[in-house]
Amino acid sequence: MWNYLDKRRATVAALKDYNGMQFIIDSYQDDLKLAKQQMIGVSSPHYDFAPGTTSKDNPTEHRLIHCINQTAKLNERYQQAQQYFKWFEPAWQELSKDERFVLDACYRAPDQSMNQGLAILMDKYFIAKTTAYNRKNQALDHLTLLLYGAHH
Repeated sequence: MWNYLDKRRATVAALKDYNGMQFIIDSYQDDLKLAKQQMIGVSSPHYDFAPGTTSKDNPTEHRLIHCINQTAKLNERYQQAQQYFKWFEPAWQELSKDERFVLDACYRAPDQSMNQGLAILMDKYFIAKTTAYNRKNQALDHLTLLLYGAHH
């Protein structure tokens, strides 16, 4: 089954996820602190003069359950981000500085198309578009090999 995975496409997806995973790591403590503050905060009393209210309508209980669920989701996202970096970072560090620059320009720059990334490479290295495209492919193949053990 491993042979049927498009490893190149998976590598591109991993490159594009880098900034999002870094954001999760960076914002985790603040998000967790906010969730805990919401959990322990005291809400204003709410008087309901309608007959027949039950404990199922307890807003404090709903708030606590929501905060517990939110904390669990934050912890799960944080663990996934940590696992991502444990897997991705060693391969990324094995690349040369030029390979990292090429992949950053083509895949990790936010709101930038592939053509814009190739134009950056063409300007930096004074090369033709086909040569820039080939450099991008070589760097991508090298990272794919480091992450998955094969190009295809």
